[in-house]
Amino acid sequence: MQLIGLPGAPAPESRPPVVATIGNFDGVHRGHRALLDHVRERAAEHASKVAVVTFDPHPRLVMHPSAPLRLISPVEEKLALFEEAGVDITVLWRFDATLQQMDAEEFLRELGRYVMLRHLVHGPGFALGRRRQGTPDVVAEIGKQMGFSMECLSAVELEVAGSGSEPVTSTAIRSQIEAGQVVEAAGGLGRPPTVSGTVVEGEKLGRTLGFPTANLDADERVAIPADGVYAASAELHPFTAAALQHPAAVSVGTRPTFDGRKRVVEAHLLDFDGDIYGQPLRVHFVRRLRGQERFDSIDALIQQMGRDVQNVRSVLGVRERAPVELDSAKVPLDHG
Repeated sequence: MQLIGLPGAPAPESRPPVVATIGNFDGVHRGHRALLDHVRERAAEHASKVAVVTFDPHPRLVMHPSAPLRLISPVEEKLALFEEAGVDITVLWRFDATLQQMDAEEFLRELGRYVMLRHLVHGPGFALGRRRQGTPDVVAEIGKQMGFSMECLSAVELEVAGSGSEPVTSTAIRSQIEAGQVVEAAGGLGRPPTVSGTVVEGEKLGRTLGFPTANLDADERVAIPADGVYAASAELHPFTAAALQHPAAVSVGTRPTFDGRKRVVEAHLLDFDGDIYGQPLRVHFVRRLRGQERFDSIDALIQQMGRDVQNVRSVLGVRERAPVELDSAKVPLDHG
């Protein structure tokens, strides 16, 4: 997939013809995928490439900085999901005060320096440019001048294409994740919700209890599931050809048994023995097993952690086996 970063990217000598869609696409959920599927069909009809125009940071973080917004997918994950969806070109536009003041025609003419827009597909609620003045009717008129056609997909069309009972929204999925409803969120996303970060050294409490954990320095801008224990899959070397999925029991919370105050995400990788400090890790949350609890004794906590691990094995269908060292794991592990 070709990535064009704006502003600042050099204009190409020849502009590729594209069928495009424009939006934030946080989470690249099933509704977004239905839209991208339609763009791909139109691109084939127009003998053009599939293009997505999206923004970083999310416009709401710039326009309403005092109102917290937790992202479903950071930009790296979003780009990977676009590529999986068959997108040929992603225009990643930095959203700042300059872009915020552009009207729809300025925006589209600047975009036209990099791609030759043949057809624009958008979903419900579309508006472009300063103060959302670029309504579908306004953009359609601009398209007549610039030589592109435009098409609006209704919520019903996207719902049918996504095989859902109601329109899927990033807002609803974000709320489900933060409530710990990861199964419901996965239904809207078409995959388990994830949290990515770097493995950092912690207090090593898990190791002293017999359940060593990888503490995740998670991106604070991302929606993190509610406090509790989850069956999950921990992805080593995420977003690379060497990516490996490993079953994990993941705890989110403040460690109340130890009077903790800081909220942490820590993953116990089942049957694993390796040093992954400083390495990226991506956690896929499959099912919430229980809420956060404070235990009266360390022994009671250890017993519950043992039950948690067995519950994870049951949920994921994982057999117990000898620990696997990271360097010797060359292929994805069998979860059967």
